[in-house]
Amino acid sequence: MTSIQDLINEKENQLAIFQNEISGLQAEIEALRIAVQIIERGQGVETAGPVAVPTPVAAGGDKKKKRLWP
Repeated sequence: MTSIQDLINEKENQLAIFQNEISGLQAEIEALRIAVQIIERGQGVETAGPVAVPTPVAAGGDKKKKRLWP
């Protein structure tokens, strides 16, 4: 039988994995937005600048801000 503490540890591990996946997806989105901006600049279209947004705090990590393109 699994103890409650084991279940808590398992859920915390799952949360850390999800947070890492989210961070990876945010990085991919940022790269795609930058690519769009580069393409639009080549076509003479004006785009907005980067916006600082908070990223999720990983298990034991620090709060950081990441720059994403709107």
